Amino acid sequence: MTQDYSAKWWAAFICIAFIEAVLLILLISRQPSPLLFVAIIALAFLLFLIPQLDDVISLTFDRGKLESKINTIGKKLATTKSRTDKLFLLSMSKSMYENLKKLAAGSFGSYQMNDVLERELYYLKDIGYIEVGRIRDIPYEGSNLSEYVKVTDSGKQFIELRKSAEEESKG
Repeated sequence: MTQDYSAKWWAAFICIAFIEAVLLILLISRQPSPLLFVAIIALAFLLFLIPQLDDVISLTFDRGKLESKINTIGKKLATTKSRTDKLFLLSMSKSMYENLKKLAAGSFGSYQMNDVLERELYYLKDIGYIEVGRIRDIPYEGSNLSEYVKVTDSGKQFIELRKSAEEESKG
Protein backbone atom coordinates (compact mmCIF):
# COMPACT_ATOMS: atom_id res chain seq x y z
CA MET A 1 0.00 0.00 0.00
CA THR A 2 1.53 3.28 -1.07
CA GLN A 3 0.66 6.67 0.29
CA ASP A 4 1.13 9.94 -1.52
CA TYR A 5 2.77 12.39 0.88
CA SER A 6 2.56 16.08 0.08
CA ALA A 7 5.64 18.23 -0.48
CA LYS A 8 5.19 20.01 2.88
CA TRP A 9 5.49 16.73 4.76
CA TRP A 10 8.60 15.76 2.80
CA ALA A 11 10.08 19.18 3.62
CA ALA A 12 9.30 18.69 7.32
CA PHE A 13 10.80 15.22 7.19
CA ILE A 14 14.01 16.51 5.58
CA CYS A 15 14.29 19.35 8.14
CA ILE A 16 13.86 17.00 11.07
CA ALA A 17 16.33 14.54 9.54
CA PHE A 18 18.85 17.40 9.09
CA ILE A 19 18.44 18.52 12.73
CA GLU A 20 18.83 14.89 13.81
CA ALA A 21 22.08 14.64 11.83
CA VAL A 22 23.43 17.85 13.40
CA LEU A 23 22.60 16.56 16.89
CA LEU A 24 24.30 13.25 16.15
CA ILE A 25 27.42 15.08 14.98
CA LEU A 26 27.35 17.14 18.21
CA LEU A 27 27.00 13.92 20.19
CA ILE A 28 30.02 12.40 18.52
CA SER A 29 32.25 15.52 18.61
CA ARG A 30 31.57 16.70 22.20
CA GLN A 31 30.95 15.46 25.65
CA PRO A 32 27.48 13.78 25.53
CA SER A 33 24.79 15.32 27.73
CA PRO A 34 21.44 13.80 28.77
CA LEU A 35 19.58 16.69 27.11
CA LEU A 36 21.25 15.86 23.80
CA PHE A 37 20.11 12.23 24.09
CA VAL A 38 16.54 13.36 24.79
CA ALA A 39 16.58 15.71 21.78
CA ILE A 40 17.85 12.95 19.47
CA ILE A 41 15.22 10.47 20.70
CA ALA A 42 12.44 13.08 20.40
CA LEU A 43 13.41 13.92 16.84
CA ALA A 44 13.71 10.25 15.90
CA PHE A 45 10.21 9.76 17.30
CA LEU A 46 8.96 12.67 15.15
CA LEU A 47 10.50 11.09 12.07
CA PHE A 48 8.36 8.02 12.59
CA LEU A 49 5.20 10.06 13.29
CA ILE A 50 5.30 12.26 10.20
CA PRO A 51 3.73 9.64 7.87
CA GLN A 52 0.74 9.29 10.25
CA LEU A 53 0.39 13.06 10.71
CA ASP A 54 -1.64 13.40 7.49
CA ASP A 55 -4.15 10.88 8.78
CA VAL A 56 -4.47 12.65 12.14
CA ILE A 57 -4.90 16.06 10.51
CA SER A 58 -7.43 14.81 7.94
CA LEU A 59 -9.40 13.11 10.72
CA THR A 60 -9.45 16.37 12.70
CA PHE A 61 -10.51 18.56 9.78
CA ASP A 62 -12.96 16.03 8.32
CA ARG A 63 -14.92 15.60 11.55
CA GLY A 64 -18.09 16.75 9.77
CA LYS A 65 -17.65 14.09 7.10
CA LEU A 66 -16.96 11.49 9.78
CA GLU A 67 -20.11 12.46 11.69
CA SER A 68 -22.08 12.33 8.44
CA LYS A 69 -20.79 8.82 7.73
CA ILE A 70 -21.61 7.72 11.27
CA ASN A 71 -25.15 9.11 10.91
CA THR A 72 -25.58 7.31 7.59
CA ILE A 73 -24.41 4.05 9.12
CA GLY A 74 -26.75 4.62 12.07
CA LYS A 75 -29.71 5.06 9.72
CA LYS A 76 -28.79 1.90 7.83
CA LEU A 77 -28.53 0.00 11.12
CA ALA A 78 -31.95 1.28 12.21
CA THR A 79 -33.45 0.18 8.88
CA THR A 80 -31.82 -3.23 9.19
CA LYS A 81 -33.07 -3.59 12.77
CA SER A 82 -36.58 -2.66 11.68
CA ARG A 83 -36.50 -5.26 8.91
CA THR A 84 -35.09 -7.89 11.24
CA ASP A 85 -37.79 -7.14 13.81
CA LYS A 86 -40.46 -7.46 11.13
CA LEU A 87 -38.98 -10.77 9.96
CA PHE A 88 -38.90 -11.94 13.58
CA LEU A 89 -42.55 -10.97 14.04
CA LEU A 90 -43.52 -12.90 10.93
CA SER A 91 -41.52 -16.03 11.86
CA MET A 92 -44.48 -17.43 13.79
CA SER A 93 -48.16 -17.13 13.03
CA LYS A 94 -50.27 -14.98 15.32
CA SER A 95 -52.40 -17.95 16.46
CA MET A 96 -49.33 -20.05 17.32
CA TYR A 97 -47.82 -17.14 19.20
CA GLU A 98 -51.05 -16.65 21.15
CA ASN A 99 -51.08 -20.37 22.04
CA LEU A 100 -47.46 -20.14 23.20
CA LYS A 101 -48.36 -17.14 25.38
CA LYS A 102 -51.32 -19.01 26.92
CA LEU A 103 -49.06 -22.00 27.63
CA ALA A 104 -46.46 -19.72 29.24
CA ALA A 105 -49.14 -18.17 31.44
CA GLY A 106 -49.96 -21.68 32.69
CA SER A 107 -53.63 -21.34 31.85
CA PHE A 108 -54.11 -22.47 28.28
CA GLY A 109 -57.66 -23.51 29.10
CA SER A 110 -59.78 -26.15 27.49
CA TYR A 111 -58.56 -27.62 24.24
CA GLN A 112 -59.32 -30.18 21.59
CA MET A 113 -56.32 -31.83 19.95
CA ASN A 114 -56.94 -31.18 16.26
CA ASP A 115 -54.39 -31.39 13.44
CA VAL A 116 -53.50 -27.68 13.63
CA LEU A 117 -52.85 -27.70 17.38
CA GLU A 118 -50.86 -30.93 17.09
CA ARG A 119 -48.67 -29.46 14.29
CA GLU A 120 -48.10 -26.29 16.34
CA LEU A 121 -47.04 -28.33 19.37
CA TYR A 122 -44.62 -30.40 17.29
CA TYR A 123 -43.14 -27.24 15.78
CA LEU A 124 -42.80 -25.52 19.17
CA LYS A 125 -41.19 -28.64 20.61
CA ASP A 126 -38.79 -29.00 17.66
CA ILE A 127 -37.52 -25.44 18.02
CA GLY A 128 -37.18 -25.83 21.78
CA TYR A 129 -39.90 -23.45 22.95
CA ILE A 130 -41.89 -26.11 24.83
CA GLU A 131 -41.19 -29.29 26.78
CA VAL A 132 -43.61 -32.16 26.49
CA GLY A 133 -43.16 -35.91 26.81
CA ARG A 134 -44.96 -37.36 23.81
CA ILE A 135 -47.49 -35.16 22.09
CA ARG A 136 -49.52 -38.22 21.05
CA ASP A 137 -49.92 -39.12 24.74
CA ILE A 138 -51.78 -35.87 25.47
CA PRO A 139 -55.50 -36.58 25.85
CA TYR A 140 -57.62 -35.60 22.85
CA GLU A 141 -59.67 -33.19 24.97
CA GLY A 142 -58.98 -31.54 28.28
CA SER A 143 -59.60 -28.59 30.56
CA ASN A 144 -56.04 -27.17 30.51
CA LEU A 145 -53.32 -28.03 27.97
CA SER A 146 -50.79 -26.34 30.27
CA GLU A 147 -50.95 -29.42 32.52
CA TYR A 148 -49.10 -31.40 29.82
CA VAL A 149 -46.93 -28.76 28.16
CA LYS A 150 -44.36 -26.45 29.76
CA VAL A 151 -42.76 -23.45 28.06
CA THR A 152 -38.94 -23.45 28.14
CA ASP A 153 -36.74 -20.45 28.91
CA SER A 154 -36.15 -20.07 25.17
CA GLY A 155 -39.89 -19.94 24.61
CA LYS A 156 -40.28 -17.31 27.32
CA GLN A 157 -37.47 -15.27 25.77
CA PHE A 158 -39.15 -15.50 22.36
CA ILE A 159 -42.39 -14.19 23.87
CA GLU A 160 -40.60 -11.25 25.50
CA LEU A 161 -38.63 -10.41 22.35
CA ARG A 162 -41.68 -10.56 20.15
CA LYS A 163 -43.65 -8.47 22.61
CA SER A 164 -40.95 -5.78 22.64
CA ALA A 165 -40.58 -5.90 18.84
CA GLU A 166 -44.36 -5.45 18.44
CA GLU A 167 -44.33 -2.48 20.82
CA GLU A 168 -41.42 -0.87 18.94
CA SER A 169 -43.11 -1.36 15.57
CA LYS A 170 -46.29 0.30 16.89
CA GLY A 171 -44.40 3.24 18.41
